Amino acid sequence: MPRFTLPESVGDFLFGELRRKQALEKTLRANFSLWGYDEVLPAGLDFFDNFTRGPGARPQEGMLKSFDGSGRILAMRPEFTAQLARLAGSKLAVLPPPLRLCYLGPVYAGPQGKAGHLSEFTQAGVELMGPSSPEADAEVVLLALSLMREAGLQGTMVELGQIGFFKGLMEESGLRAEAIAELRAYVEQKNALAIELLLRDEKVPAEAARRIMELPMLFGGGEVLQSAAKRGAGVRCAAAIENLRRIYELVCACGFGDQVVIDLGMAPSLSYYTGLVFRGLTASLGRPVLTGGRYDGLLAEYGRDLPATGFALEVEGLLEALLNETAEESRVDLIYAVDARSFAEAFAEVSALRAQGLRVELCFESDPEKIRARAAQRGAARVMGVKE
Repeated sequence: MPRFTLPESVGDFLFGELRRKQALEKTLRANFSLWGYDEVLPAGLDFFDNFTRGPGARPQEGMLKSFDGSGRILAMRPEFTAQLARLAGSKLAVLPPPLRLCYLGPVYAGPQGKAGHLSEFTQAGVELMGPSSPEADAEVVLLALSLMREAGLQGTMVELGQIGFFKGLMEESGLRAEAIAELRAYVEQKNALAIELLLRDEKVPAEAARRIMELPMLFGGGEVLQSAAKRGAGVRCAAAIENLRRIYELVCACGFGDQVVIDLGMAPSLSYYTGLVFRGLTASLGRPVLTGGRYDGLLAEYGRDLPATGFALEVEGLLEALLNETAEESRVDLIYAVDARSFAEAFAEVSALRAQGLRVELCFESDPEKIRARAAQRGAARVMGVKE
């Protein structure tokens, strides 16, 4: 093994990359606060069992584990939501709802993590616990849209779905649980051929099969909801469509209608999500920048039965999208001192520039060629010299 290497799927942050990450985190924190969300930072090492409860249970192969002195299994934090649910049912139990909580910190995935994802990355997000109304869901969608805009992303959009619509269709189909899990993946992939073959093999009734086959095509604006409502599905599907219609109308009324689309084929997790599901996208990244939705069954597992909605974003993914969209900024304005006798004069001039918010680096070379080479290396916008 080469010396001084890192484990697979982790990385270091250096210089400008770290500055950009810190600036983005500052923007995220400022916006969370402006919207009334209070930041918490749970322990990075928690009991393994706290991540394996109820609908939020995570497979053990997706976590990095250790043991405490008593032999109990510990896990490095794989995500924040379960820990915030634990806080809501314990240390924050005396606070009346609604709870508006936000977080920003490192999370860790096991070696079976998603392809292209780091095993150590930074996650930020919000959880709105207490309200169960469409207005609460609309708030977190609007916050997600505002965050992407404030971060500087161009051409962003949010896709809205409703997991209740998919679950309602599954109830009508009579499919086995194993077949539903397989079908869910095909619907997410919009793989029409695989969907058709599975429904045929499972002998799903023709009318129910037709509705399921149409799922990948239920994508677009408000007309998608009208089209879905006309298809004559059951009570659960109708309630899901009405709920999503209200959320969509609220988001559009707030001026974000051109950044929102409906995707009724979205089915990210049948056990975790209970209503709205959504994901934030930008043209400069081939995967969602953020994902979220309503998960009303999770908090009861931690002793406080509150409905909840929220989203999480991967900071490194957001940084990658921003870097794909914009050229890297100049790193410094460079100023140099001719010799030791002019150092104090140079320092005074540098201090005045720094007071204007400029990044300035002193250069201790007197050779003009070396000074220009250093300026090019550091991406300096200009070179300044101090006369003797």
